[in-house]
Amino acid sequence: MGLIYDDPRLAALTLLRIAAEEAEGPTELTGGMQAVLDDLVQRNGGEYLAELAIALARTGFIALDELARITGNNTSDLLDAVEVDTLEGLDDGL
Repeated sequence: MGLIYDDPRLAALTLLRIAAEEAEGPTELTGGMQAVLDDLVQRNGGEYLAELAIALARTGFIALDELARITGNNTSDLLDAVEVDTLEGLDDGL
């Protein structure tokens, strides 16, 4: 039997948990996502990353959709705002 995160949906949640921990500041988990990804590729092959990307996108959409519902906003509008923020962040890196 494989690790629990061999299922792409559970791997996506594992990565989200690591991201949440790392967002709180530098910790011993810094680099944890890369270690999980390396292990997943070694165990399941590179094509597994496509399944993981799909699971992450779905998880992100579910969270955004729930936020929109709770706040009375439109999911598309929130997605647009995140996209604009991300694009503006790209400019900051130049």
